[in-house]
Amino acid sequence: MRRPSCSRTMWLTCAVDGTDHAVSDAAFVAAQGGDGRYEALCRATVWAGSLASPPASRCTVCAAAAGEPLPPSRPGDRRAGGLWARFVPRASA
Repeated sequence: MRRPSCSRTMWLTCAVDGTDHAVSDAAFVAAQGGDGRYEALCRATVWAGSLASPPASRCTVCAAAAGEPLPPSRPGDRRAGGLWARFVPRASA
C-alpha cells in the first residue's frame, strides 16, 4: 500500500479518534466544500479537527502507506477526541 512518489500528503488530526492521519492531495481537493470529512491513506474517514492543534500521534497504517518511518512514541502524545468524541460515536480507525 505505497503511494506514488509524485503524490503528496498532509497530516490531519481526526476529531473523533485524536490521531493524525495522512490524506493525499487528491483526497483533500475532492473533499473541498464538503462537511469536513476526508479519506485517509488507511481508508479511515477523518473528521478534521482544528488545524491550530499541535500534532498528535500518527496512524501507523498511514505512516507505512506514506513511506515514512514511525517515530518512537512519546508519553503524552495521544490526545482524547475532545468534545466532538463525546457526542459522535467512533467512526474511523
